[in-house]
Amino acid sequence: MSLKGMNLSGGKGNRGRVKDDYYATPPEDIRIFLDRLKQDGLDLNGSILEPACGGGHMSDVLVDYYGKENITSTDIVDRGYHYFDGVKDFLKDDFDKYHNVMTNPPFKYAQEFIEKALEISSDKVLMFAKIQLLEGQKRRELFETNPPSYIYVYSGRVNPLRNGMATDENGKKWSSTMCFAWFIWDKKCSNETVVRWI
Repeated sequence: MSLKGMNLSGGKGNRGRVKDDYYATPPEDIRIFLDRLKQDGLDLNGSILEPACGGGHMSDVLVDYYGKENITSTDIVDRGYHYFDGVKDFLKDDFDKYHNVMTNPPFKYAQEFIEKALEISSDKVLMFAKIQLLEGQKRRELFETNPPSYIYVYSGRVNPLRNGMATDENGKKWSSTMCFAWFIWDKKCSNETVVRWI
């Protein structure tokens, strides 16, 4: 089997990109992350907005950990999530203030999601993204002005769920060559960026 450069870098491959960049975060990997946050004394408090909730993969875990009354789940598409709080475009619509914003943003809009989340949050912003988020001249300005407080890098592979599905059309689990991490902005923290592994 040969690997093409685009596969190694997380490119399109033969399938192309999913409509609306819908690659859900596996719930088990979210739980691992939240458990580690709690262990490190960085547990979330107060209201949490998930503005790209898709089918609720992340929101359901947040509800389990923090209670439905603290979670608001929106998206630009209604995918039938049972706790869906309405169709909203995070980058275009107005949002109330929240203590925390936690999501897996469409990668091509990751910077815009971060900037908007920093505007409307009072405590933490938590973004699940490819480690490649650290690259780029435009994002360099963002990181120099608003460096993340923490970056939690997965030491094992995380395989995002294409179209929210756990397996492909043949029942095979998805696999990925990409490295993922959680980028955290903690507004109560003034330290230089700390990198940790989970």
